[in-house]
Amino acid sequence: MAAAAVGGGRGLWGRLAESRIGRWWRALLQDYASATREAALGARRRPGAAAGSLAGLAGAVACAAAVPSAESFEAATVEAAGTLLLLSPGTRSPSADRHVQRLLRRREAGRLRYRNFLFLAVVYEDPHADDAALYLARCRHLRPRWRELPGRLLDVGFWGRWWVLGAWLRDCDINEEEFGGLPARLRRLDPHQLRSHRNESQFLEKFRPVALTEEDIRRAESEEAAGGRAEGSRLDGDAGDS
Repeated sequence: MAAAAVGGGRGLWGRLAESRIGRWWRALLQDYASATREAALGARRRPGAAAGSLAGLAGAVACAAAVPSAESFEAATVEAAGTLLLLSPGTRSPSADRHVQRLLRRREAGRLRYRNFLFLAVVYEDPHADDAALYLARCRHLRPRWRELPGRLLDVGFWGRWWVLGAWLRDCDINEEEFGGLPARLRRLDPHQLRSHRNESQFLEKFRPVALTEEDIRRAESEEAAGGRAEGSRLDGDAGDS
């Protein structure tokens, strides 16, 4: 009776804490608390390593949060098609146009697949649509293997953008086929051959005010005086000859 009275006086939380589940949770919290204390002591002893670990963890979380979605890839593809449509066929890049049209055809056929790998996402093409009832599409033994993914890969999404599509659209307003008749050495320009920034900076130089030091002023005055003396002696020589 006394034991029952003592057990009843503990209340619900007291009985729960003494139960098996309560003891398990208490041991788990104690383990986490000791691990946290050890991590804090290790960070105090090696602050550089701790800062590097925290920076790496923050970078991983940021990369995982910035992985683009399947909807963003569809929107980027449609936007790329609209960008190419605004260009005339003579200036539009045929290779970029073929790539975007290929993506649109796979999208209309329902053959685009999206996979999120935590830190990056990939878009690849599937041989069949989702709703295809063919035996080749439904038999799991005939499905494409993951080792064949590099050959079917269409784009890679990382840090909020799709990199392959962006690379195709970088020079989408340049028709590379127009340069097919040029020699091989003239079909490609290296970065050091493009001096537009240098030319622009030199063009802006003429609008800057000229700053003359005292040395420059004295030199200019001496050159002007020397030129005046030379001109006077030449005039005197001409007068003597006449």
